[in-house]
Amino acid sequence: MPYEIHALREEPEFEYFTATPASGAIGAFLSGLDLSEPLSEEAAEEVRQALVHYMVIFFRDQDLTPEQHVAFAKIFGDVQMGGAIPRLEDQPEIKKQEYTQESNVSGDVNMHCDDSFVEIPSRCSILYGLKMPEAGGDTIWVNCEAAYDALSEPMKDFLEPLSAVHDLPANFGNFAPGVENPEMKVRLYEKYPPVEHPVIRTHPVSGRKCIFVNEMVTTRIVGLDPDESEVILQFLIGHLKKQQFQCRLHWTDGTLVVWDNRATQHMVIPDFQPSYRLNHRVAIKDELRPV
Repeated sequence: MPYEIHALREEPEFEYFTATPASGAIGAFLSGLDLSEPLSEEAAEEVRQALVHYMVIFFRDQDLTPEQHVAFAKIFGDVQMGGAIPRLEDQPEIKKQEYTQESNVSGDVNMHCDDSFVEIPSRCSILYGLKMPEAGGDTIWVNCEAAYDALSEPMKDFLEPLSAVHDLPANFGNFAPGVENPEMKVRLYEKYPPVEHPVIRTHPVSGRKCIFVNEMVTTRIVGLDPDESEVILQFLIGHLKKQQFQCRLHWTDGTLVVWDNRATQHMVIPDFQPSYRLNHRVAIKDELRPV
């Protein structure tokens, strides 16, 4: 099933909210829902359909308690626990992503898919903006299905049977860039050993294919010479960053975003510090390995 940009496709109609596309390739603003109130199963199903169709959906002007945030998140599945991000003591299903003047924005500045360094990456994430910078700190999402569809047929045929290694410790666990922390490396490799995923994966709901390598943790393509692997990876990473596959969100307090981790990548623009930034995040676990 090929991917079509907004100008070429027939958009779905929804009964419980209005969807306004955020760009030609990806994303939509959904209006008409108060997420602090429980959704009917019919409304929840439409939201899930919108997520698969648009891949990332935005809700403005929401006023949510942590309990309401989690309740909404669970319409997409069970909460994924674990990980290194701090959690709220009284609501441990929520990760607290807080950036102060001194904190490091770290790997979020690289285009990535969440948790691709584990056997079963998360299905989707629900990120809520509590205190956002007046300027800066935008997030970019990439439609990895549109990026795949734009490849030539010979390139698709070449990539289809390949797999790649996703190796978190290879790029993390350093005292500083290029200066390794051996003890931390060992701990990371014990907790997150490298995994292999297909270079091209298929979405389990839409049936569409997408590029599934990223600059944060994908280190090599299996079976290729190291020089060949590096050339192909850099080509794909650069291809994913083309602007025609993107949408960009400027956050405001009360914005909630849901993205489909099976079809997108994202990155934060690190241009807001020393301004303060606080998000609450819930990740939803998946049941299936990428195929």
